[in-house]
Amino acid sequence: MKKLTENIEKIFQIQLKQFIPDFEPRPQQVVMGKKILECFLTNKKIIIEAPTGVGKSLAYLVPILIYIKEVNPTTKCLISTYTKTLQQQLIKKDLLVLDSLSQHLYKENIKFMYFFGSENYICLNRFFEFKNEFLSVEEVITISEIEEWLKTTSTGSLEEIILSNPEIWQEINRQVDLCKRRYCKFYESCLYYKNLKQLKKADIIVVNHHLFFSNLIYSDKIFTKDHLIVFDEAHNLEEVILQWLGIEISNTQLKYLCNQIYNPQRNRGLIFQLKSLSESLKENIKTATLELIASIGQFFSELNSKIPQDIKEIRIFTPHIVEDCLSKSLKELLNLLLSAKNYAKTEDEYFRINAYAKRTSNFISILNSWLECKDLENNIYWIEKEETKRKKLKITLKITPLEIAKSMQEKIFSVYEKIVFTSATLSINNDYTFFKKSIGLLPENSSNSTQTETITLSSPFDFKNNVILFLPENIPNPKDENEEYKHSIAQIIENLINLTKGNTFVLFTSFELMHWVYKNIHPRNLNIFIQNETKYKILEKFKSTENSVLFGVDTFWQGIDIPGEKLISIIIPKLPFDVPNHPIVEAKIQKMELEGKDAFREYLLPNAIIKLKQGFGRLIRRSSDWGIISILDPRIKTKWYGRYFLKALPECMITSNIEKVIEFLKEKKKLK
Repeated sequence: MKKLTENIEKIFQIQLKQFIPDFEPRPQQVVMGKKILECFLTNKKIIIEAPTGVGKSLAYLVPILIYIKEVNPTTKCLISTYTKTLQQQLIKKDLLVLDSLSQHLYKENIKFMYFFGSENYICLNRFFEFKNEFLSVEEVITISEIEEWLKTTSTGSLEEIILSNPEIWQEINRQVDLCKRRYCKFYESCLYYKNLKQLKKADIIVVNHHLFFSNLIYSDKIFTKDHLIVFDEAHNLEEVILQWLGIEISNTQLKYLCNQIYNPQRNRGLIFQLKSLSESLKENIKTATLELIASIGQFFSELNSKIPQDIKEIRIFTPHIVEDCLSKSLKELLNLLLSAKNYAKTEDEYFRINAYAKRTSNFISILNSWLECKDLENNIYWIEKEETKRKKLKITLKITPLEIAKSMQEKIFSVYEKIVFTSATLSINNDYTFFKKSIGLLPENSSNSTQTETITLSSPFDFKNNVILFLPENIPNPKDENEEYKHSIAQIIENLINLTKGNTFVLFTSFELMHWVYKNIHPRNLNIFIQNETKYKILEKFKSTENSVLFGVDTFWQGIDIPGEKLISIIIPKLPFDVPNHPIVEAKIQKMELEGKDAFREYLLPNAIIKLKQGFGRLIRRSSDWGIISILDPRIKTKWYGRYFLKALPECMITSNIEKVIEFLKEKKKLK
């Protein structure tokens, strides 16, 4: 082991300079690399908090390379991330460096690839069938775009193409239950299976968290317990795990099912592909589908009428809160599909009918479970409302488990021995209890938790001299977001963005407050972009426009890298506590209180501290960066818990005096 860990030091101190011209050795990378390799060799899990600037990607890639090349050449490594930004960085930059290093050290390549969920790949069978449907002019144009793309693509992934009509993708993409695998006439040319074959040859595979949990670990048995798993951006794991273990049904999913069986507007669907069925049976299926469409509208309309219009998420405690006009229509359609299976004269027809029958049956099961609310002790039953891209209302019925530890231990942590969890924000002042509990790694009675090591790396950045934390005084309590508080912070935000001439992120905790401030400030010659379209589009506008300010909620608190003087100020109007009436948050608080625990100390506070660290982390991305962090929430100074927030942030200058901020700004501009 000693020789292998010494190799890591040599690589970071000497050899990486050959492949990264401006590479500067960082002691934190060496520490992280050595610790990861030790855990691989001893079959341990490890949690590593690696602040921005450490270079954590190379810090875990180098020990992966050494383990694969010198310890077990049959080992694969799966790297799971949350954002596309990091995935692209790994594929287009860091893994290319690793490959060069591998050729230098071992005279052979390290094979790597990026793999998506199967729905992101084109299905040639569905594509050619759809092409022969009666298409609109818009659809014909999009099909032509795809045909041209198919001449050159080697992956068949949606990631490669921008469609003029994106909605067509769900008509032609791979869907697991509609895939005939080796029995498909396009199997030999199938781009998904070509990717899967390449996957089996790869040493390192990059995926996102959703794919890891929903698909890859169970399909094709690519990974075994001997393989290496790295969860980068691990602070997002809880969100993905809850989605993976939960179940849901929505009005849009049900409408899609209906349109796939019989689409009266386009005069197409499954029913037109079934030549064996009698005309009377086809008509009955058409009628049942139309009746189901009507039932979907009625059911979700009645459900929506029972929810206050300004509420987006609400928890359900009462069984059958609306009359179930939906199950009957679903069951009628299911019975007709089951009957149709008996009349199918070809394997292909039987396969298709069976796939849609299973979908329908699954929806019936989820709907009944949600309506009955049978297991309130272990599950959260709730409704989520949101607007689709086409400005239509989507209503989703969700069942989310309250406890995830047992499932995670059984399905992940007892299966995979060598796991790395890393992010810049995992601990609360070097304590990882909150993170461990959030991903099910630490039930109180689990001996498994003792096998997980933790390490907190120091930051290579000079925050003391490059960051000033501004905590203005005389701001009203923000708890109820009253008019006095809103006017107070709006004035300060306006003053601060004028002072820096833009180059600012204002990170809000609610859309309501964000829109109110946006409407009530009048900055001088600044371009303010508010979160109302995709994250990528808004960021591009911010980066390409002079004197720009970005108003964002939630998604802009993390996963954004804007180095240099384009971003020199972060304003946080309110400490990022979770909204206590969100169904999942509410249920967790209630459960902890019933168990005699302090939900604020053990859940709400640590969660808010982690999120504040994420927001703070948007500012300093390179050693030459500098800037101002302004927190406009007086509770950080007046409440007992404020000190925990301050202690969790990097040590920097702190002031309540705007003159000190102006002085800092002038000094930094002078040194430019």
